[in-house]
Amino acid sequence: MASNTPNYISIYDNTAAANLIYVSESVCEVLGYTPDEMVGKGAYEFFHPSDINALTRVHSANVMNEKMSSMVAYRTRHKDGHYVTIETLVHYCYDLLMCTNYLYDPNNVGHKIRSNSVDEVFIVSDDGSLELIGAWNDSQERMRVSLQTHHQWINNRVTHIQEPRFCLILNRYTEDSTIVFVSQMAERLVGVQCDQVLGRPLLDYVSDKDGQVVQQQLDMTKGSDMIMRMRFDWIIDKEHNTTQAVEAIVGSSNDGLVVVIRLAPRMTVS
Repeated sequence: MASNTPNYISIYDNTAAANLIYVSESVCEVLGYTPDEMVGKGAYEFFHPSDINALTRVHSANVMNEKMSSMVAYRTRHKDGHYVTIETLVHYCYDLLMCTNYLYDPNNVGHKIRSNSVDEVFIVSDDGSLELIGAWNDSQERMRVSLQTHHQWINNRVTHIQEPRFCLILNRYTEDSTIVFVSQMAERLVGVQCDQVLGRPLLDYVSDKDGQVVQQQLDMTKGSDMIMRMRFDWIIDKEHNTTQAVEAIVGSSNDGLVVVIRLAPRMTVS
């Protein structure tokens, strides 16, 4: 079941300018633009001028702190000139920011489900101030800690070492969730050739012992607006039974499922 809230996928690079490198077709329903009218431009060209300072802080924290699931509501410009409030769910993926974007409706059930399944939720107020939503204790202190960074861009680029991750977009309308996009880092982390992955079901790369659970989790994500976290063994070489434990986070939009994957950390008990 697709979301009843208009939404679309966007992918930004991790530069300070947050350049758009992909926008899905449904952006036209939400903002009136075609993807070609947005791709190649910096994200800040579309934001409300009063919101830019707050969004710069959020973008910096997402990149420098490599956040797996952060959500922020803010104003962005429609093609006809008026502003609409969008909530963007961000999954950081090494050199990309994978985003699903929804028309903001605080009373919508999907919004509430997303808010309860992400790590943090920000909203930019009409005066441009930034607020951390749902903090149980001192929200200002929590927000200060969340936005604190120990790195910065140099010549608009990230120069410090970051955790390798790769990302996928899955076709939500196929029963077996075929892969329609994969980022280059997949070749380094799990040894696949990107051009050979496209069009294949994700489950082709999931170990048999994990396949049923992963399928159920994907189906749950398709049927709701929940952000799903998964852990499974990725098949490196089926013939030699070689696998790699990975962790994944999955977000849903009407244009596909967005998946960010990293190697699962090895845990030892002394």
